Amino acid sequence: MKHEYVLGIDHGSGGCKVTCLRKDGMIVSEAYVPYPSLYPFPRWVEQDPEMWITAAVEAVTAAIAGFSEQERKGILALSFTAPHHVAVFLDKQQKIIRPAIMWNDQRTGEQTKQLNEEYGEQIYETCYNAPNPTWTLCHLLWLKQNEPNKYEKVDKILFMKDYVRYRFSGLMATDYIEAEGSLLFDIKNQEWSDFLISLVDLDKKVLPDILSPTDQCGTITVKMASALGLSNDVKIIVGTADTAAEVYGCGTVKAGDGVVKLATAGNFTIVSDTVTKNNKLTTYHHLVGDLFYQNSATNFAAASFRWFKESFYKEFEESRQVRSIYPEIMKQVESIKPGSEGLIFQPYLNGERSPHWDPNLRASFFGCTARHSRPHFTRAVLEGVGYSLRDCSLQFSERKMEKMRVIGGGSKGREWVQILADILHVELEIPSSSDASFGAALIAATGIGWFSNLTEGVLSAQKVIDRVEPITENKQVYDELFDIYQELHLRTYDLSHRLSALSGN
Repeated sequence: MKHEYVLGIDHGSGGCKVTCLRKDGMIVSEAYVPYPSLYPFPRWVEQDPEMWITAAVEAVTAAIAGFSEQERKGILALSFTAPHHVAVFLDKQQKIIRPAIMWNDQRTGEQTKQLNEEYGEQIYETCYNAPNPTWTLCHLLWLKQNEPNKYEKVDKILFMKDYVRYRFSGLMATDYIEAEGSLLFDIKNQEWSDFLISLVDLDKKVLPDILSPTDQCGTITVKMASALGLSNDVKIIVGTADTAAEVYGCGTVKAGDGVVKLATAGNFTIVSDTVTKNNKLTTYHHLVGDLFYQNSATNFAAASFRWFKESFYKEFEESRQVRSIYPEIMKQVESIKPGSEGLIFQPYLNGERSPHWDPNLRASFFGCTARHSRPHFTRAVLEGVGYSLRDCSLQFSERKMEKMRVIGGGSKGREWVQILADILHVELEIPSSSDASFGAALIAATGIGWFSNLTEGVLSAQKVIDRVEPITENKQVYDELFDIYQELHLRTYDLSHRLSALSGN
């Protein structure tokens, strides 16, 4: 059998993941290369786009390191994903003007307030999303008001995955789902909105052409092909935003399906054939048919666990000669009863997204006693993320979910998945692969004709490998604690804002 391959290249918030998919639907190799975020000021989160290119080259190189020359010739196409809302500003020479403002950056509180007060209803009716610090429109207004000299130099705007793809193909474009994440796009008419663009005095010429995710956008450049040892006729497929690739790639392709994501951020997502009008939700088209996916998202999910590990397990990690200490930490978590003996964590380490959309919220531990040890605090962090996701789920109160898929790095720890199932009262299915890079590989495969459509592609390559059902007695414990969690949010809201004002961050 002649082997043929495609590569899915995903640039996440913390690194680049590459998945190599064979024509028979098997994943034959994967690779991951991390890169850092920059935090130059309080609430700021930025990245250098050049790091993405370096990481992509290194990750692809690692993923195909064991390939023979003949197998490398069998790599037929690449496709790309990355987070929504991350714009790269280029000048007339296609040089990067400034570091990219990331989706979890919280600097644009004033710009968000201004847009909501003056145009909030019109913006929502145009794109089914409301201004908040995540969106590109708010980033653009901040840039216009705070760095006008740089704003005047903007000649072209590309989004994160589109910039990487441009460096691979030399062509500039985006897809309609990515465009919907900018708050510059008319979701009903599927075109850049003159009204939204006018709010920041932007010339429409700086925005990229709109393509479909499975469209071809050129072939690999000679320079990139040479660097990677690939054929010069490798097709470059457009791709889409990471959440769209994940929702699709985990197999949720019909109305009523749902996904819980435990990655840097956490998402509670429902697929539907109609839009639920709610300005606390984010709304995008699904990759399949005329479906939509809507989500409510917590800012620091797995990022909360990573923060706790790096801050409070540093010496523990340094003393262990292992690739990852997470499994050892999870063994400690298992020794603590559900509810962490009354210890509650609010995961507002960098403000919060939906349903609160408040950059001034602060994280806290509440209920600490002399009985509480480090494992209690660790479990409380995992439970706090679960409470936040349940908070997110309340935005879909009209839908009673009995079963959902769970994806993201956090889903690899069964104890955390059990905590989520207990808090959310839902059976969680673990798919065989849930990375955005896997979804990107399926998009590439469909784009070059391996499958007649995207649905056929994912159903032929995806399966459920485990299921976790909620435990009745744990559900009761978490119901009581979630009530306290909600009350704690109400009672600490003003205090969070006072602290933010006092400290200036």
